[in-house]
Amino acid sequence: MKHKTFQFNSNTITANIKMCVYGSVLVSSMLSPMVQADDFSSSYQAYQQAVAANDSKQTLVFAQQAYDLGKVSFGENHIDTAKLLMNLANAQRNSGDKVSASQNYNKVLASYQAHYGDDNIEVLDPMLLAAESTINDKKAQALFEDAIDVAKSLNDPLVIAEVYTAAFKHLYKTPEYNHTIKNYGLKAYDIYSQHLPEDAIIRVDATYLAASIQFAEKHYDTAERLFLEVIKQYQALDYSHPSELHAHAVLVELYEKQNNSQQATAHCIAIGKMKPWSDDQDQVPLFRHHPNYPKSYAKDRKSGWVDMVFTIDANGFVKSASVLDSKGGKRFEKESLEAIQKWRYAPKFVDGNPVEAEAKVRLDFTIADS
Repeated sequence: MKHKTFQFNSNTITANIKMCVYGSVLVSSMLSPMVQADDFSSSYQAYQQAVAANDSKQTLVFAQQAYDLGKVSFGENHIDTAKLLMNLANAQRNSGDKVSASQNYNKVLASYQAHYGDDNIEVLDPMLLAAESTINDKKAQALFEDAIDVAKSLNDPLVIAEVYTAAFKHLYKTPEYNHTIKNYGLKAYDIYSQHLPEDAIIRVDATYLAASIQFAEKHYDTAERLFLEVIKQYQALDYSHPSELHAHAVLVELYEKQNNSQQATAHCIAIGKMKPWSDDQDQVPLFRHHPNYPKSYAKDRKSGWVDMVFTIDANGFVKSASVLDSKGGKRFEKESLEAIQKWRYAPKFVDGNPVEAEAKVRLDFTIADS
């Protein structure tokens, strides 16, 4: 399979979204030719060279110089000054100064809105960057909602899908996550499914996100279908993509939840054989079943632990489990032995072949203080 990168029309903002959101800071083509000062030209040229060399320290130095000199030449409120400030904010973000970057993205957004209007395509870049850089989750959500409204006004579904994806990826891990934000990820997948071929890398990534959402929502049949589609597309690559590995691992858990060990085994083996793992890869846990806490022990607030040794066979199954040592009572041992039998692993590989291997683990039983 040759993964396709979809080419957007020149009248969309998508190229600019990608340019700014994912780290590129090359906005030189947007600058007015009016600035002729030698010192500014030298600083800006040095900035471009630092970007090309991927030198983050020098990029930051010359981005600051170019902005300071450009502000004098253009004027505080000129749009080209705002574009230079965008470069500086990107350099600050890449160097780890998130606070300064966030402050400057907000200034850039205000300048763009004053120059272009609140709903113009040009404001999408700084709006998304301001949303992604703020530490205020509510503000981020509001900015993403504004960006979605701007994208919808363009009547370009692929732009809308990109903004949906950016919003979901940022907000799903915040306290603001809700049904609406969940649907951003699902809507992006629906749009890409309608407008891109199944092997377009953007669509495959969206499929992975949708599969993860469906799994979290316990829609296992849909999640299974989507994860299998992700695996199908990434298997055409000559290396192992992290999303492919995770898809296999989630399917192991999904099939074990459904007591379908045979299908789970196939995905254990697949993980063990994935590149860039070495031919002598150690076993890796994929699915862990938590032991039951004995009710009588829990009532008495009894705690303890169990050390076990066991064999992981060539298919990732646990066998021959035994207790090495324990504390707290025999019921802890009984529950631990029952739970460990349900664990699944990617098997150990020696010279490229799956083999049996011994493993040890301690299971702790504690009751949190209320």
